[in-house]
Amino acid sequence: MARVLRLPDHGRLLVATDLQGCLRDFVRMERIFRAAEDKSLGEVHLLFTGDLIHGPRIPEDGWPDYLGEFYKDESPKLIDRFIALQERFPKQVHSLLGNHEHGHIGGPHTAKFAYDEVALLESILGPKNTEKLRRLFRDFPLVAVAPCGIVFTHGAPAAHIRSIAEIEAAKLDGITYRSPVDILHVPVIGQILWARSASAEAARKFVGALGGRVSVFGHDVVPQGFERVGDEQIIISTSFGVADAQKVYLDIDLSRRFDTVHDLREGIEIVPLYPQRQRS
Repeated sequence: MARVLRLPDHGRLLVATDLQGCLRDFVRMERIFRAAEDKSLGEVHLLFTGDLIHGPRIPEDGWPDYLGEFYKDESPKLIDRFIALQERFPKQVHSLLGNHEHGHIGGPHTAKFAYDEVALLESILGPKNTEKLRRLFRDFPLVAVAPCGIVFTHGAPAAHIRSIAEIEAAKLDGITYRSPVDILHVPVIGQILWARSASAEAARKFVGALGGRVSVFGHDVVPQGFERVGDEQIIISTSFGVADAQKVYLDIDLSRRFDTVHDLREGIEIVPLYPQRQRS
């Protein structure tokens, strides 16, 4: 499977980050996509930047405010809906690989809300559905690139690469991890999946090697919904760890050109997920 998703030079792209088992936010993005699709007939793409799965397992009476509104981890249902939507729109619905998905296909097992989130989810799914999950994740690309100048990854653009071929050649399995931090030393995939920040120089080199000017990623939580880092990087928080009033997604005209993150405008390309709940 291709490790790089190449997006077209026309149409509309909707981008969401880090749902982590929040079915309600997936359904919201699906409705936005379907409404846009009804108007455009094939000219809309929906891209998730990874970490669709592994949400909190915290009772409502113990839910901390910093995680936003309460939700139950519904990773199995979310994956089923993603698969159904992708089957209905196979060339328009996409997801990048996140570090949580990678744990199911050769990466280190995450332990954010359970001792071993990979083992826990697979025990819930059972052998047959686990294999279906793994097949799905093996097809997820690491990076998406668009002629409009934007490069999309799960983590920060900190990987040292010279060309797109290095990403296409990246191996996702066959490595033994004594601890999750070991992956940070693995070329290409370690930084793409786990880095939370990148220097301006590293970001410019990374996106430049892929023919872009702007880096869009999630992975980290931005309580206010998004954060520009210099001229090259923007972190988007659509779901996990953010209050509904601050959650945002991107709505991008793929025929435009974006040379800096300041070309992504609040209220136009940077859109509230729940506009009726926005804080003044």
